[in-house]
Amino acid sequence: MVSVVIPCRNEAKSIAATVNAILRSQHRNLEVIVVDGMSTDGTRSIVGELMGEDARVKLVDNPHKLTPFAFNIGIKNAVGDYIQIVGARNILEPSYIPLLLKTLQTRARVACAGGDYQHVHDTTDGQAISLAMESKFGVGGGNYRTLKSDAYVDTVGIPMYRASIFKELGYFDESLTRNQDDEFNFRLRRKGFLIMYVHEAKATYLVRASLEKAFKQYQQYGYFKVYVNKKHAAVTTVRQLAPAIFVAFLVLIGPLMLWKARVFWPLLFWTAAAYVTLGLLLAGPNLLLIDRVRALRACFVLHMGYGTGYWLGIWDFLINNSRPRASMQSMTT
Repeated sequence: MVSVVIPCRNEAKSIAATVNAILRSQHRNLEVIVVDGMSTDGTRSIVGELMGEDARVKLVDNPHKLTPFAFNIGIKNAVGDYIQIVGARNILEPSYIPLLLKTLQTRARVACAGGDYQHVHDTTDGQAISLAMESKFGVGGGNYRTLKSDAYVDTVGIPMYRASIFKELGYFDESLTRNQDDEFNFRLRRKGFLIMYVHEAKATYLVRASLEKAFKQYQQYGYFKVYVNKKHAAVTTVRQLAPAIFVAFLVLIGPLMLWKARVFWPLLFWTAAAYVTLGLLLAGPNLLLIDRVRALRACFVLHMGYGTGYWLGIWDFLINNSRPRASMQSMTT
């Protein structure tokens, strides 16, 4: 049996489509647990209607209103042999769950598997964000979002786990508003288990509608990545350092140019030229120039968000040894 856990808060726009897609899965032996963060937009009544239509759908409260609590509440209420975590903005293809299930059943060392993201959008900015998140320039060459074939990876989106792994490793870290899945998967790999990306398993993800929301989302990613690094005394992936280095360069280059303009003006020029050139070239195939420019702008927003968040995390967690600041605890929609 597969238990599908859906963390949810104020997702009236998408929750019905997400749940119905799961119920159409080729794997029929499943339950769908919507863990709702006390929604106020009608989400709960929609889930109630879905429960009336299919007994496999359940609603569980998440009074903490944050994602890691939702993960853990859903897992603790699950009865399945496998735990499939699905975002409230994800639409799974009917073959998604059986493909991941087959991977976990046939590969003993694989404890987590996830499939291929197909980014969708409903705004012009959302289109640009989609392009940025599918670009190696935007999210890094080792990111599962950019892969085109099956591979072992450090983390995946829309993951399926063996339920037994939570008894062995514990649950998701509830102090992490973001990156709780990355942190858990880091623990998983440290124990010698593998994580597999399955390219044939397809799902869609509705990206943030505005660059402002995408900036906040990635700022939280960068911020809590430092928290994860401190917890495990390790840099979990090398690519996470690139945005922080980029932001540091932009902050320092101004004073350096005032000091030695002849040296640092050319450095700024060639760095900017390389950034723009790579961003335009790696935006994706068969795109008009205007779409490449929009993708480049979105990449810059993601990089600045992640990089500034990373430095805020260094200040809070490594220098001041403080808890996460309140402004970083609210989830973006």
